[in-house]
Amino acid sequence: MKKQIKHISVGVVIGLLILTGAAWLLSKSLGNFHEPLYAGQSLDYWRQQLDGRDTGASNKAYAVVNTQVIPQLLDTLFHDTNDSKFRLAAIDVLDGLPGIHVNFVIARERQSVAAGSLGDLGPAAQSAVPALIQGLNGEDSRLHEHVISALGRIHSKPDVVIPILISFLTNDDLNDEAATALGNYGSLAKVAVPEIIPLLKARDKEARAAARAALKQIDPIAAAKAGIN
Repeated sequence: MKKQIKHISVGVVIGLLILTGAAWLLSKSLGNFHEPLYAGQSLDYWRQQLDGRDTGASNKAYAVVNTQVIPQLLDTLFHDTNDSKFRLAAIDVLDGLPGIHVNFVIARERQSVAAGSLGDLGPAAQSAVPALIQGLNGEDSRLHEHVISALGRIHSKPDVVIPILISFLTNDDLNDEAATALGNYGSLAKVAVPEIIPLLKARDKEARAAARAALKQIDPIAAAKAGIN
């Protein structure tokens, strides 16, 4: 009897270990949190090469950024928009198990990271500007927020981008992002000053704060006249 109980106990332990191992493997296969590599290197590596003094390394970095980095980031931003309901349900179950955590980034956050990465590249990502502008034609205001932020941080093609950003200053959902993006253009965005000044009295405090910061960056004299120190 004792031997039988012992065999059963051992079987239960082995079964639990197998189930735990299977759950762990499944959690790894369902997870998607990893740093993407481009030509075998991280985005930070290529950013450093862009700013380096080695002309050859800088040219190679520009080539990788334009042929690999930007296309992949744009694909994530505009096409990686949905998560499988089955996958999300499975992740929810696994995360409820002791000792199991699935490193998973939802679509909304993946898009935000992609837009942020494009912005981090600054003017080096200017080839992405036409696609980003096209992305503003849809009805997804959340996506517009990411796109506007990216355009401001890239701060290229001012003649084309600045008028577009100005048009969003009257959008109550996006006026703070638009003001911030315009501020990144500095004095090049002086044409936006008459449209930014009314935001100083906006109901939304984030819009007011963004307008104040943008005005100081774009036209310090106008900011001083408006009582902004």
